[in-house]
Amino acid sequence: MIEQRVVVVGAGVLGLFTALELVRAGGVTVDVIEASHPGSGSSGRSVGMVETQYLTQPDIEVRAFGREAYTALERDHGLTFVHGGYLRLGRTEHDVARFQESVRLQADLGIMDAFVLGREDMSLRWPQLVTNDLAGGLYGEWDGYVDGYEVSQLLARLVKRGGGRVHSGALLTAAERPSTWRLQTTAGAFEAEVVVNAAGPWAGEVGELLGAPVPLLPQLHGAVTIELGSPRPSMPFVMDYVPGSGTDGVYFRSERSNQLIAGLHTDEVIQEAVSPDVPLGAVSFDVIERVTTLLSGRLHDIDDMAVGRSWTGIYPMSPDHRPVAGWHRSAPGVVCALGAGGSGIQLSPAVGRLAADAVLRRDTPSFGPLVDWSHERF
Repeated sequence: MIEQRVVVVGAGVLGLFTALELVRAGGVTVDVIEASHPGSGSSGRSVGMVETQYLTQPDIEVRAFGREAYTALERDHGLTFVHGGYLRLGRTEHDVARFQESVRLQADLGIMDAFVLGREDMSLRWPQLVTNDLAGGLYGEWDGYVDGYEVSQLLARLVKRGGGRVHSGALLTAAERPSTWRLQTTAGAFEAEVVVNAAGPWAGEVGELLGAPVPLLPQLHGAVTIELGSPRPSMPFVMDYVPGSGTDGVYFRSERSNQLIAGLHTDEVIQEAVSPDVPLGAVSFDVIERVTTLLSGRLHDIDDMAVGRSWTGIYPMSPDHRPVAGWHRSAPGVVCALGAGGSGIQLSPAVGRLAADAVLRRDTPSFGPLVDWSHERF
């Protein structure tokens, strides 16, 4: 029996989780082509959060799936996972009601370590946190963070161990499909029946080469280290942003006793799109100023803080800030695994599962009907 040939474009976490799903399922040959090396793009620049403290059933369902995937990688393959907890802050009683519903939804999925904290509870747990303007918080005890580069390297090893191939330095330069796909790269030619577009910020450009355009609005984001003059008690990953608020918010977590990592986060497209080839480097002064201003209003006694190193990366976001996973609606032989924005690390297992479902034409849905990441919606 001739196996179906699949080429995955992009060796970030979305592409590699897709490839891992495929090699574990069997019946296909899998080549992952990567312009640089696994984890060299947005995945390796992520702050690496894995958590389930979201507010709707579909958002929680796919993150619960991701939690299981990362639990297995930690347990079975030694992935480093720092379980420092995750705290989402809420300013209104409406926020708290949504948090309580999230706890109920998580419990329905077997997650029993999420709960709502009141203002006083948060002050007792983390005295350095300013809580006078808060109504409550949604806290996940198990949650934490991974290193996106380590995840990518581990996944690449598992793909190869499963019989797949991962090609570094293989930049896609041309594609044609007279009957099956023939892809030209800087590392040679590849032929396949199916191509998976998992090219992260470059997914728009790859889509054009494949004749399979995708709606992608890459957003430039960054993170900064905050040096503290003296040791402080450890903080969980704190997210001072409520999804759907129409703005961004500050996040921060302890890296060491005298250092925080902080940045701005949003699930929404509120910035101008940038080229995926935009030079990456230090965070701009304006962003650093906003981060430090918001931190000063959220933490007590940080007048001695100083800005350390910073770095930028790209959120590859879709217009409705949800991933695109599954068959391209108008390009035969193209499957999408893209557009996860700033949640790529935690959503990548679910994106990979849905992309693999499409390639393998599995009839049984992996997720409930409310999880709509199909390309058909555009």
